[in-house]
Amino acid sequence: MFKSATIGAGLVAGTLVTAALPGFAGASDHDTALLTQPFLQMPGHREVSVVWFTEQAGEAHYVITGSRAELERLGDTMPTDRPGRSIELHAADSFRMSRTAEDASSAIAEKPAPSDGIVERPVYRHEARVTGVHPQHGSDYRVVSLVDGEAVYSPIYHLDDELGRNEGATILLTSDHQQKNNTPANLQWASTLLGDIDAVFFAGDLVNVPDRASEWFDATNEKAFFPGLQGTAQYSASNGNVYTGGEILQNAPIYPAIGNHEVQGRIDGMTSLNASFNSPVPRDVAEQVYETVAADVNPTGDPAIREQWIEDNSWSTTTYEEIFTLPADGPAGEQYYATDVGNVRLITLFSTRIWRSPSVQVDPSTRTGTTRYQEAAANLDDPLAQGHGSFPFVSLAVDSAQYDWLRDELSSRETAQADYVVVMMHEGPQGLGDNVMPHFGEPQQVEEYDEAGNLIGIRYDYPADGNMLLTDVSPLLENSGVVDLVHNGHSHLWNRFESENGVNYIETSNVGNSYGAYHELSGRSRPVPPAPWNADDYVAQGNPGGLEAIVPSIAPDTNDAGVALPFVFSNDRTAFTAIDSETGEVTSWVLDTTDPNAEPYVFDVFTLD
Repeated sequence: MFKSATIGAGLVAGTLVTAALPGFAGASDHDTALLTQPFLQMPGHREVSVVWFTEQAGEAHYVITGSRAELERLGDTMPTDRPGRSIELHAADSFRMSRTAEDASSAIAEKPAPSDGIVERPVYRHEARVTGVHPQHGSDYRVVSLVDGEAVYSPIYHLDDELGRNEGATILLTSDHQQKNNTPANLQWASTLLGDIDAVFFAGDLVNVPDRASEWFDATNEKAFFPGLQGTAQYSASNGNVYTGGEILQNAPIYPAIGNHEVQGRIDGMTSLNASFNSPVPRDVAEQVYETVAADVNPTGDPAIREQWIEDNSWSTTTYEEIFTLPADGPAGEQYYATDVGNVRLITLFSTRIWRSPSVQVDPSTRTGTTRYQEAAANLDDPLAQGHGSFPFVSLAVDSAQYDWLRDELSSRETAQADYVVVMMHEGPQGLGDNVMPHFGEPQQVEEYDEAGNLIGIRYDYPADGNMLLTDVSPLLENSGVVDLVHNGHSHLWNRFESENGVNYIETSNVGNSYGAYHELSGRSRPVPPAPWNADDYVAQGNPGGLEAIVPSIAPDTNDAGVALPFVFSNDRTAFTAIDSETGEVTSWVLDTTDPNAEPYVFDVFTLD
């Protein structure tokens, strides 16, 4: 069962010194020389990594472990200056993030002018591997950074090593925070009700624009990623309450999946981070263009210059990968991975594509915008300016590297030994949301010519039989005999399904807002493009994956006729879900954020077989 919370534990000590880099000053009252509180990554046998960020390089950085009493006595001097204490120091490795930046759209106190374009923002990452962790009791800890000769301490928190293979865990399922209004309240209540959370499974879309540093650390709108998950936000909600988020990551490791908002687009020639984010190009297209300019941009044939040019002219997950320390033993490093969390085997996929507008103009000559269905008429001769449709960043089709890795992982010894197997992916095969359309496949390019043979347009089709999540990935998941739960995000709603093979599917992404449920009981329909697009390839209502959505088991919403609804979508309410892997129960709560006195209530419970 879920444990009760101890509110405010670990916040009794700590000296935080204000220090902001010129040009990016004072983001909020809680802005400090530490851009984040410490957070946990990659627990192992009697060891775990601790990570934190600062705006300045600093002179030294340590994790300090020991008794709470000794940690409290440290005062404001460096622990190396106080010999004889019964504490242990764990030195951190540090580096400067390579792509963090701000621009005129950043929510910071002193933002660049539009004419400044994209301005680099120095952010420094520190990571120490804490060893010798007591396997039953863990350890209290805090971090310290020496910045301009001053010791800057975090409060005191608690860390543990990995859970044993047979141990149950309390796991928060979440996704799609993206600086949305209800996220701080969601996380504050999740932390309060769940108590000691053992891990966070985050199914993508952590922020909006991944290279914008303030979205991760210190946005003045108080909805940045880390403050919400570390309980340091100060978000003033429309109901009059101020929500801090939850103190979660300081004490529990996070395991994220890459969503479309963790992928930064083409950066070369861009003057804003938003324009860059919305302009990714398929890697193979950038590689082809590179060959035409290689003699000019890389006359010595330096492989590093080649790779950097291709990344800067296609897409990048570098900032995401630099922030987190995740298992990296697969063919794509940290982009997709598998690990154990107690008796749960987590398999995380890179399952996402660029989101593009559904706008469409049938007449090629009138196409001024790049959308999922068309190229702008002005860009027909420039492959780097084209959108190339809503293309998947990494393939999951049969015989792709990711597909082969997933097949092998589902049949691995580690997966077979787990009590429960969770597959996490940003875009999943089942769902009622808007974003399940068009079908998840390689866009099929159609070139349009006039009577004289001149190219006048490019459009894209998404045939149903090209949906690699349904035709390729789903058979693996369904026929493996080991998958208990598929956890995805992307459409900002709550819905769940169960297949005949006993595979459960859940999207619990109505965290900060919603994009609606497209079901006959909602009355909403997805846009279907007109001819010459084939309307049969586009599902206006319902689940393209074919499974029937399940009505919540405890307290479903109802429509005006009193009919129970198999979904939750609302901009006024927020939902969160947790697995208790000791019992196999998966429980979902919902909170009405319009009522300042409301508390979350359980609306759905089901059990993994």
